[in-house]
Amino acid sequence: MERGKRKVVIVGAGMAGLTAAAYLARKNMDVLLLEKNDHVGGLVGTFESQGFFFDSGPRAFVNSGIIKPMLKDLGIEWEFLKNRISIGIEDQLLSIRSMDDLQEYQRILFHLYPENKEDIQKIIATISQISAYTRVLYEFDNPNFVDLKRNKAFIFRKLIPWTFKFLYALAKLNQYNQPMEDFLQSLTSNSSLIDILIQHFFRKTPTHFALGYFYVYLDYFYPKGGTGALSRLLEEKVLEWGGKIKLNTHIVEILPAESKVVDSRGNVYPYDDLIWAADLKTMYRSLNPVHLDKETTARIHSESQRKLASRGAESVFILYLGVDRPPAYFQQRGGEHLFYTPSRQGLGTTNQEERICLLQDFEQKSKEEVLAWLEKFLRLNTYEISVPALRDATLAPEGKTGVMVSCLFDYQILKKVESAGWYEEFKETCENLTIRILSESIYPDIAQDILFKFSATPLTIQKIAGSSEGAITGWSFETLPPVVHTLQDIPKSVLTPLPNVYQAGQWAYSPAGVPIAMLTGWYATQSIIKSSRAKKG
Repeated sequence: MERGKRKVVIVGAGMAGLTAAAYLARKNMDVLLLEKNDHVGGLVGTFESQGFFFDSGPRAFVNSGIIKPMLKDLGIEWEFLKNRISIGIEDQLLSIRSMDDLQEYQRILFHLYPENKEDIQKIIATISQISAYTRVLYEFDNPNFVDLKRNKAFIFRKLIPWTFKFLYALAKLNQYNQPMEDFLQSLTSNSSLIDILIQHFFRKTPTHFALGYFYVYLDYFYPKGGTGALSRLLEEKVLEWGGKIKLNTHIVEILPAESKVVDSRGNVYPYDDLIWAADLKTMYRSLNPVHLDKETTARIHSESQRKLASRGAESVFILYLGVDRPPAYFQQRGGEHLFYTPSRQGLGTTNQEERICLLQDFEQKSKEEVLAWLEKFLRLNTYEISVPALRDATLAPEGKTGVMVSCLFDYQILKKVESAGWYEEFKETCENLTIRILSESIYPDIAQDILFKFSATPLTIQKIAGSSEGAITGWSFETLPPVVHTLQDIPKSVLTPLPNVYQAGQWAYSPAGVPIAMLTGWYATQSIIKSSRAKKG
């Protein structure tokens, strides 16, 4: 590292780490970004297989008033494509173009559950109200990334009025902070109806987050070239401004008393400031408190216990398919980004009592019993289906289509299967069952036109991303998260018990996604910049 410059080491080159590195490199700090894999991006990436391109993480991005203005602030220009969301239940399909389509969603629910029309009307009214509050949060570019000094008129005409609306909407949304399962039970006793509304969200997701998603669907976008384009663009900026990126570097020890980190090969990296933009459980397991004072050591121990006792939210099973059918075929059956549920019955006890029983008594279950549960689970589940070539035609060979099909899946089940020694068989069964379900429903007879298939499980995600429990959005909602989880406190989410050590990414704030991960990366940089100014002053 160069002498005279503030030395910042960032561990983890996911979206939070890349964002932090770009902002600090632009400030002419001595930035070193360390990544354990051979590529940047973390969970966000686009890869090629046999001429087809697939996204390894999010299927598209929610702007949230954060991503696009942040990229603009960093001087990054790119082509962003439309990403229209569709919802399908059995043979009923809805493409969401505006909030007016909420009435069509109501009609579909009437058709599926005619005995619950009054309940559905109450639910739709609530979705409409929560979505209106959510719109206030999302419709305005985050003022952190707008040059307010040069635009005083903007402050008085737009920012101040919006701030009052924002605070009002935030207060209203906080009234819907209970788990969506509990809230919906107050509106209807039909468990199938509840399942259809909630089962593509994580268990116990707060009501304000889940039921406000109808508006969020309108905020999605897709970068030309795939979601991985975003990490590549940030990587280019980091390097352009003089930041350094070191890949294949696994940090195994943090020595805060000596202000240095150590990798698996024994290489030492000194720092003035450290941003940990990777798995938080790994951070606390790697901390060596030697030579720290008793008070700091006690705080570390307390935080470590909280983090290690908590767990990540459900992970996902992802099926990747190369299909000998043209993109137009998929456009007529849900389009580029579809949330599809093959059965109106809903998961019900399959994802609750039966799943819990399976985990508790797995060793006593036969393979046949486990696979019988798996088939039921997959037949009743909700799938997120993504077709990259319907946004960008260059992402698949002409006349053919790459398709990604995913559903939420419990990490612990895969761990038990792996321990039992038949993980590969289980994974292949998941692949074949999912293809059969699609062939019998939304994509008739698609099995006969599949050119190739492969899949990723929660164990794959854990191995590649180093994410505890293979989680893709941080902490579980089933218990109180051990991190900041209110919007007004998000600047505090990056603070740790250690001086000059900050945290960022999906584990630093709950609920998390790409926009929040990037925002925490930015807040970590602001803490460092503020500290640097104070020391100079």
